[in-house]
Amino acid sequence: MRILYFAQARLATTLPEESLKTSTTLSAEKLWAELVRRHPKLTTLQTSCRLARNGRFLSEGETVEPGDEVAVLPPVSGG
Repeated sequence: MRILYFAQARLATTLPEESLKTSTTLSAEKLWAELVRRHPKLTTLQTSCRLARNGRFLSEGETVEPGDEVAVLPPVSGG
């Protein structure tokens, strides 16, 4: 699974992306738990960030597959 980090999430992890090796389907909640375990600074962003799977936002209870691309997206403001 390819994990992409944007904006504050990139700063918190110090990575633009990383690979997560898993052979099983993960719920969005379990994926978040694994990301926070790897990068504890993500804890403060968890309530404001959204996860997108293959270009579509995940809803609570949805799952991700081993071959998916998942983006961690903080809120965006514009002007």
